[in-house]
Amino acid sequence: MITVRNTMIILAVCILGACNNNKTQNNTTVTTYQSKNSDSFNLAFEKVLVNYDSMRNAFINWDTVAADKYAMLLQSSLLDVPYEQLKDEAAATNANSITQNAMGALEQLIKIDSIQNKRRFFYTLSETLYHLIKTTGYDKAVIYHKKCPMAFNGDKEGWWLSQTKRIDNPYFGKFDPKYKNAMLECGTVEDSVNNMQ
Repeated sequence: MITVRNTMIILAVCILGACNNNKTQNNTTVTTYQSKNSDSFNLAFEKVLVNYDSMRNAFINWDTVAADKYAMLLQSSLLDVPYEQLKDEAAATNANSITQNAMGALEQLIKIDSIQNKRRFFYTLSETLYHLIKTTGYDKAVIYHKKCPMAFNGDKEGWWLSQTKRIDNPYFGKFDPKYKNAMLECGTVEDSVNNMQ
């Protein structure tokens, strides 16, 4: 009986020792990424991306009411970004100028009834936001720049942005009159903006 008890104690000590060793070995310092931009800038810019993504999803779902709603929210969120907090004054000035171009595209998108014509301004907006992300150095996410080679009339390309590599084409979407959802995954990732490096 004593032998079994001693064996159990030795086994328990070994297990505890192994657990403590694992704690010591796993007690490495994890470095977290420190953004070059302020928290308030990043939070404001994240709202821009959320509203853009919601608008993109509205185009995927052929929902012009939602596209207009998120276009208006995107206008507000773009104006709320504190570009003056950017460390580079020239980048801040350029970002303000790009934002004005985005506002113009959004204004036109909201005014137009046809979803096809709204998509033309969505394309303009997407390219404008792509340049805005590069200009500001937004570095809290990787942004993928995607292309549909036949977005307009089957032979003109259209571009969009996403935080995932998955292709979800807003130019054809789920309910295209001709293709239904067959073209939803048509497109390619052409570039990415990764300012976290």
